[in-house]
Amino acid sequence: MYVRLLVLIFLVLALGSRPSIAQGRFNFSDSTKVSLLTCSPGDELYSTFGHSAVRVNDPLSGIDAVFNWGIFDFNTPNFYWKFMTGKLLYQMGGQNWSSFLEEYKMIQRAVVETPIHLPLEAKRKLLVTIEDNYLPENRKYKYDFFFDNCATRIRDVVERALPIQYVDTARTIKPLRRLLDEYLSNMPWSDFGIDLILGLPTDQVGTFRYEMFLPDYLGKNLPHARYRGQAITGPEVEILAATPLPPFKGPKPLLVMSIVMLAWVALGFLKQAKLILIMDRFFFSLIGFAGCLMLFLWLGTDHLATKDNLNVLWANPFYFFALGSLKGKRKVWLWIVGGLCVFTLAFFPFSPQLLHPAIIPILIAVALRSFKIARFGV
Repeated sequence: MYVRLLVLIFLVLALGSRPSIAQGRFNFSDSTKVSLLTCSPGDELYSTFGHSAVRVNDPLSGIDAVFNWGIFDFNTPNFYWKFMTGKLLYQMGGQNWSSFLEEYKMIQRAVVETPIHLPLEAKRKLLVTIEDNYLPENRKYKYDFFFDNCATRIRDVVERALPIQYVDTARTIKPLRRLLDEYLSNMPWSDFGIDLILGLPTDQVGTFRYEMFLPDYLGKNLPHARYRGQAITGPEVEILAATPLPPFKGPKPLLVMSIVMLAWVALGFLKQAKLILIMDRFFFSLIGFAGCLMLFLWLGTDHLATKDNLNVLWANPFYFFALGSLKGKRKVWLWIVGGLCVFTLAFFPFSPQLLHPAIIPILIAVALRSFKIARFGV
């Protein structure tokens, strides 16, 4: 479950390979129009946060292309390992506008176009910057979910080409994790998994620029950019309308965890020694594995968002040592894992990292089972 969530989460803003357009420089004419494309979220986790791209339409040359920075090559040596460890290089890619539009029609997601209006010389600089980025030697980059993705790359291209300034930015900025939550209300299990593996960096208070890691916020914030005192964007146009996403109808994590953990604790008061031992071993192993995965993502990968994860206070490899204490004489590991759960419960309201409420029944159950076994042996 956790590995699948990891793979999906870090595919979130990437759309994979797309039909490519011609390589090299395009020599766009002065009639070329540039616009930002903002694509609405989809109903799969990889599309939950939407997508951003740039459309370049040159009516004189007949080029009508869409450039995006969410491409990766499945033929990369050691692809899955590099992907898991945050070492996989993403790249800029291009496709024809017609194929892009047909794809979004098929998956029934909205596409909003925001024209970028610039003086001729400034537009030329922006087009040259896009062309330079599209050169084979410049395309690849080391992807980071929050700080260097398909949306932030567009922001950076504009800022690199032009000395722009942002105006009217004084407003409340949410932490990065809270920004994600805006998109996850309809996906409570994905929200639970994401909160488990993302660490303290996602709880820092963002900035106006940081918000633009999300395609919607790039579309909202870029109109605040000014070049020589003038807005660089025009009124947005809805190219495609989205089909409303269906509401979530299943049980949510807090309810499921509460029922399962209550059943586990209740079994401990019945005279079913073999069954409760199986349950203890299962849950201790599962939580221990989750803790190992969190530590690996923190210490063994380049993913900045999974560093400093306070969930390892309660989910950690100590559970594997505690497994030996379930029937043995050394009960110290049971006191340790139980004590860490109690500490996390007490620490919960004050934690600088937002901890998901669905872990509360897990913490209570582990503490009760650990202390009961350590004290009474069952």
